[in-house]
Amino acid sequence: MSVLRIGMMGCSGFAQRAMIPAQVECSTAQLICVASRNKEKAKQVAEQFGCDAVADYDALLTRNDIDAIYMPLPTGLHEHWCIPALESGKHLLVEKSFAQNHASAKRMLDMAKKNNLLIEENFQFQTHGQWSEIKRLMESGKLGDVHLVRSTFGFPPLPKDNFRWNKSLGGGALLDAGAYMTKVAQLLLGTELEVLGASLQIDTETEVDKYGEAMLRNKTGQVAQVAFGFDYFYQCRVELLGTKGKLSTNRVFTAPPEFETILVVERQNEKEEILLPADNHYINMWNKFSATIQSGDYAEDWNLLLDQSRLLEEIRSKSGVG
Repeated sequence: MSVLRIGMMGCSGFAQRAMIPAQVECSTAQLICVASRNKEKAKQVAEQFGCDAVADYDALLTRNDIDAIYMPLPTGLHEHWCIPALESGKHLLVEKSFAQNHASAKRMLDMAKKNNLLIEENFQFQTHGQWSEIKRLMESGKLGDVHLVRSTFGFPPLPKDNFRWNKSLGGGALLDAGAYMTKVAQLLLGTELEVLGASLQIDTETEVDKYGEAMLRNKTGQVAQVAFGFDYFYQCRVELLGTKGKLSTNRVFTAPPEFETILVVERQNEKEEILLPADNHYINMWNKFSATIQSGDYAEDWNLLLDQSRLLEEIRSKSGVG
């Protein structure tokens, strides 16, 4: 495949605002068809982006002119549609969180392995140029030995009719904002992290978690302290604390394509601001997805997904919330 042929399952606002316009700009993927349960909505989106429309998700999976499915559906619907998508031979780019629980993740990954297909979780922030610089500085010795990673992602309360408050659809802060936190811990501290402790606060009206905190540790003793939620003054930060200095970030998860990010490095009696060029992590994510499929090597991606779902489940378990 020189160009990856994409079918989109669902017409989320995020997909229309960010992922599909970015796909139109990149040369590695092409949107062939969009599916929605609402026929008129499918037609409207298809006209906007110059592709076919179908009013049935099953019809999308039967098409032979599609290599991969982009699935911006709520987490609670993923297993129901990921399994038949994989059975039809389609690779998957799935919005976070990938699975409602570890057992569900394992069932989907077993099918992906059986058919040798890629499942990628759409954490596009990891492809932004600022992340390679963050990791370079962490490993450079400029901060000394980094013992602690602090990360916070939260935003003001969402309307109660938002699907993130719907328990049956996989709602809750842990599977939404909290998933970013476990991904950050994976990126900076590696896999097989131990969850030392966690707390989740439940919203009494919807019975889903509205904010939480957790502490994770890797085998060398480095610790990640994370906080996340729907009940915050907006936070989107990562901080690295080392024996010789500290690194702070801004807009580390949600930098718009035109936004110039800043890394602040503080050492004894000195402070440096590193201005980084704007980057489009939505385009980068499409390129990463396409390149991984071209490589044919999906083992690392499968392992990361399984480890991510394990961490989220252990945070829920440690919090004492079922």
